[in-house]
Amino acid sequence: MSNNCKCAYCKNDLPFEIPEEIIQSLLNQQLVLFAGAGISTETKDIFKETLFEEVFLDLNEKDDNISFPDLMSKFCRLNNGKQKLLEKIKKRFDYTHQFSELYSEASKFHNEVSKFWMIENIITTNWDDHFEKECNAIPIVTAEDFAFYNIKQRKVFKIHGSISNYGSIIATKEDYEKCYESLSTGLIGANLKTLLATKTILFVGYSFRDFDFIKVIELLKKEMGDVFPHFYIISLDDNFPDSINGLKFTHIKTSGTFFFENIREHFINEQLILPDELFKTIHHVKYSLIKAQSELHEFYFEKQKNCSVLFSSIYQDGISHAIDYLMFKSKTGESYNPLFILDQIKIYENDIKKRFSKSKNYMEIAYVNGYINGLAIPFFFDEIEDFPYHFIFGLDAVSDKELAFETFKKDIIRHKSSEKYGRQYFKEYLKDGSDMILRHRPFL
Repeated sequence: MSNNCKCAYCKNDLPFEIPEEIIQSLLNQQLVLFAGAGISTETKDIFKETLFEEVFLDLNEKDDNISFPDLMSKFCRLNNGKQKLLEKIKKRFDYTHQFSELYSEASKFHNEVSKFWMIENIITTNWDDHFEKECNAIPIVTAEDFAFYNIKQRKVFKIHGSISNYGSIIATKEDYEKCYESLSTGLIGANLKTLLATKTILFVGYSFRDFDFIKVIELLKKEMGDVFPHFYIISLDDNFPDSINGLKFTHIKTSGTFFFENIREHFINEQLILPDELFKTIHHVKYSLIKAQSELHEFYFEKQKNCSVLFSSIYQDGISHAIDYLMFKSKTGESYNPLFILDQIKIYENDIKKRFSKSKNYMEIAYVNGYINGLAIPFFFDEIEDFPYHFIFGLDAVSDKELAFETFKKDIIRHKSSEKYGRQYFKEYLKDGSDMILRHRPFL
């Protein structure tokens, strides 16, 4: 750890201790998340009642000790099948998606976890699709989904099914029996056992009384025995014993979101993760770029058409596409990884740009320069007001708007070779009366 780090983890003033094993397993991409209902819709922060409580009240159930699957089975028996239960589940998820306030709360943990690009595997007993939407995780729900297993992208193993396929949802006693038999003998279960035997396991969103949690622990104990490693549980539940089924674990009393927020603060101070100001900066450039594009296009159509304006427009397309890329990669956490972004910049600077420079393809040179500067936005924190929104061959990227428009208005030729290329390539766009402006699609 850096001696200059001032984060809460290093100051050790948190109400809980962040184990060094978790820090190191994250850095080595060896941490597996096991996520339960406490980090999704089934908390009192979303609905007044959990699904269990809602069904319990619907049935006027008297047995306070009835298990979740037994209650769901009873509901299905009294309603002639599973359809009414699935409709009830769908209605709850639809309601959450209907209101941004509820969805934001339900996906808060997922949004925090998304920034940790080093988390590659997530296992969940939840049905929601928040890990898919917020973390860009590939869902593995059935054995057929293993066709996507070798794709280099974050995976979420949904052992109790998914709302993307309501028929896969595990809820009743009968569902659970089939599910755990399948996990004992099937491809998904075999893969999970390999993951859990070789990685650091972190349970989040479970209480000791959760039926899901108890069944998962029982299954893993049965299948893995003494091979099952020491694991960690993040929970606000006070009732965890010292061991479960003879398995030792470390209980960290806090919420999952707060836990990862503090790890991220440490990583930010260690310059391993870029701060959230990154996206404030990206949004600032994005909206300033829209204004710059509008001004340039207005000048082009109302004042004067020339090659310099078109090259600058193409350069702005490069910036715009780089911003789209950074926004998309934020879901995987890669946009928070300074080394990943720098590697991308190097590829474009040392390979792609040089290739187009060698062939004197000035249109692509302008575009690639914009793309490189767009990728570099996260490193512009202090100088963002000077971000270059224009590009002129002979001057390169230009942050001085007056200088750029002086060149456009006076049609100053600052680079003869690019001008010759432009007059030939942009011939149709430069004609009087043309209502077209060249736009560069996101391809090279």
